Amino acid sequence: MKLSDRLRRPVDFRPTALPALNQLSSAAQRILSRWPDTVVEPPEQDRERIVREVALRLRDNDWTGASMSQVTSAAIALYDLERRDRDDLAHVRKFYCDEIASSNRATFLNAMFAVFIGSYVPNARHTVELAESLNSARERICGRWAPFIRSIPECLDAQNAHEAIAARMAAMEQPWDQLRELGLRSPHAPGVMDYVHLSFIAHSSAKLHERASIDRFLNWLQPSGQHARVTGAAEAISALLKPWQKLVPLHDDRHELIRRLTTMYGDPRVRSENAIWSGVPSELTAVMERWLTGENIRFFLDVVSAVERSHMWEPRKRFWLGLHEQNRIDAAWVAFSAEAIERANERTGDGEFLRFGRQAARGTRDKTSLLILKVGNKIVIEGSHDYKVHVFRDDDPLAPKLYQESYNCEAIRFLPGSWAQTHNGDWQGRVLERI
Repeated sequence: MKLSDRLRRPVDFRPTALPALNQLSSAAQRILSRWPDTVVEPPEQDRERIVREVALRLRDNDWTGASMSQVTSAAIALYDLERRDRDDLAHVRKFYCDEIASSNRATFLNAMFAVFIGSYVPNARHTVELAESLNSARERICGRWAPFIRSIPECLDAQNAHEAIAARMAAMEQPWDQLRELGLRSPHAPGVMDYVHLSFIAHSSAKLHERASIDRFLNWLQPSGQHARVTGAAEAISALLKPWQKLVPLHDDRHELIRRLTTMYGDPRVRSENAIWSGVPSELTAVMERWLTGENIRFFLDVVSAVERSHMWEPRKRFWLGLHEQNRIDAAWVAFSAEAIERANERTGDGEFLRFGRQAARGTRDKTSLLILKVGNKIVIEGSHDYKVHVFRDDDPLAPKLYQESYNCEAIRFLPGSWAQTHNGDWQGRVLERI
């Protein structure tokens, strides 16, 4: 007798009133949304024990008291990274594969297809064994996975399943939603989707200079209401930035890339936020940092223009923007006063993704905001409200550092080794000579 038959339970056939079909469908969708996988994930500390329990039951041919959920949960542990290649468990894996080949239980077959999807490694021994068994049971797999298998028959190819799924995704307008409609409830889950993601990047790369392709790809990385994909994120960021090593994006396209990438993965310049960015090649990170430099300068100038009423501000704005447009400014960071922070947060969107520091001095300098620039081998400090331009050598250990959380404009004024210039006369010419 097959294991699936041993685990059958008596059925109570007393008639009951059926709920309305639309209510039943809605309830099913809510359950699937909250618990997307039919297999219970066992805790790490329990995995060895539950696999050993199945091995003992198999040895003794005793399945008394065993439930299908226990057997399928053990399958997850059996095929996880720690156990799927262990020779001492080969007979247990063979047992599962034999059960797949002979079982008619939809619950078991669906659970084992989910295990295949979650443990997939191209051409790995365990993947090949599961694929062979599931292929023999293909016509008996029904329920949530049936549409997926019908739509992508190659999904049970032990070597190329990920390529087949990625190719199908490449033709989808909304890959995340459309994969879910086919039964793949967690398109960012590990296993086959890690390899699908990398293949999808390859399929998408040629068109990632086009706005429609950019938007589709970004929506795959972070669908509405979901967390951003982490595995393979560095490769995805690299693909999005690579076209712009040679091309110049439209302002709106650049702004959207900056907004979405920094919202999902942080600012590559900020040490506490650059874990994923550390996997992006430096020449591509430089593209993003160049864009952020321009955004920071414009952000600072726009916000300070809204709070600085002096007629002397406009020439300063033109000067720094001009240097940026000449590619003279290598990096920029902002430290806003409390008043400017309020104004910055009023700006729809910008305050949500552009990082900045705070200017901490109080008293007569509580309204001063700072723009910290790297220009060649110099660190330049520009400030609002009649603050002088201060210039330091970047190898000066006392020079202010970029990307700090807090700056005190009064303390900077008294640092030794700086050159300072008021905004009088030909101040622009004197600053240019100094930098």
